[in-house]
Amino acid sequence: LRPIRRLGSATHFKRIANNKPDGPRQLWLVCSPGDSEAVELTLDKIEPQELCEPPVTISDMLAALSTQKPTVGEDDLKLQKKFTEEFGQEGS
Repeated sequence: LRPIRRLGSATHFKRIANNKPDGPRQLWLVCSPGDSEAVELTLDKIEPQELCEPPVTISDMLAALSTQKPTVGEDDLKLQKKFTEEFGQEGS
């Protein structure tokens, strides 16, 4: 959700070409205020069909991974190990 949060707090966007044949010819992409093509604009002033989906960066992925909790507990792992010892990996 970090890319979506960036949209909500963005103060500057720039126009980029839309590579898709349908839709508007140009889209708004969130950018830094220091970008030479930056226009001071907020998300509520942009039509939804004119908004370019923000790219997901490696820092977005690393931040998401850092907040994830394990989905399998120690007890589950012990049960899996016991099952594998008894029945093998294929379960037969």
